[in-house]
Amino acid sequence: MARTTIMRAQVDAANAMLDRIRIGMNAYDGDSAAYPLALDLSRLAGILRIHFALADRSLYPFLIASNCPATAALAQDFKREICTLANRFERFNLRWSSSVAIAGNVTLFRGEAAVMIMSIRRRLRHEMSDLFPVADALDEALTNHWQGAA
Repeated sequence: MARTTIMRAQVDAANAMLDRIRIGMNAYDGDSAAYPLALDLSRLAGILRIHFALADRSLYPFLIASNCPATAALAQDFKREICTLANRFERFNLRWSSSVAIAGNVTLFRGEAAVMIMSIRRRLRHEMSDLFPVADALDEALTNHWQGAA
């Protein structure tokens, strides 16, 4: 199994939850709609916390330890970026974690959520297109090297 297999599944789960949140925001028809949105935000937070931690503890160290300066630099850039995004998301989630907060100012919530959704989606697309292929190629090269040495 590739090192990124679980992370790719987390990206799919996060994107599905982002879709649910967007749909919930668009269909918002009163205070009772705030509770499902708060639950979905909580679910998204769980997915992203695990995803970010896995990247931080496994993927980035693997890439940084490679003998390729470009790969190490890419991982360092992703690591820096994820810290910023994770902090922004935690503040957003703290602010909007309750249905009372969402119902209390749904217009502000929609605006902030739209920006946050766009930022998270951009990051996830960037991982899928630029980071994971590099990790997969490095994994494959190491596997081939060790299989050839055996």
